[in-house]
Amino acid sequence: MSMMDEQRYINRILKGDADAYRHLVERYQTGLIIHCENILKDRQDGEDIAQESFIKAYRNLHKFSNEKANFSTWLYRIATNLCIDLLRKNKKQVIVKDVEAFLEVTNPQHIKEDEIHRLRQLIEELEPPKYAEVIKAYFWEGKSYQEIASIYKTSTNTIGTWMSRAKQQLKENLV
Repeated sequence: MSMMDEQRYINRILKGDADAYRHLVERYQTGLIIHCENILKDRQDGEDIAQESFIKAYRNLHKFSNEKANFSTWLYRIATNLCIDLLRKNKKQVIVKDVEAFLEVTNPQHIKEDEIHRLRQLIEELEPPKYAEVIKAYFWEGKSYQEIASIYKTSTNTIGTWMSRAKQQLKENLV
């Protein structure tokens, strides 16, 4: 989905087409859950805060301005703030540098849309196809090596090997 497509969905939502929001949720859901989980160090809390973030973004979409930030930047900022609020509420220590690092990793501003598309295309072309599945499960779905190993009925060492080989193929194909 390009930024123009994203803006079209936002315009449709603002005109009353609530169903169009589904496209934005589908695009950012996995990454946002992982982002929140990384900050909170808890999967369930991460999922809850991600859902709360989508609700808050939907309710405040009329305040969003694509001239000030990308939708993803705005959404991740909402999620980060909600994570910090939860940590404060539970009196857990919030380390600002960690939060900033998570923002940079989960929402890299230097990667352009076409580069992301190219990377996704290269992932789809990995051989054997299970390498692409392992990359997607780990990075996009937030599954651990152990969870992936149980899906493939193999060891975590094998998953690590597949991951290394997949990354090597990506490096070779990116040059």
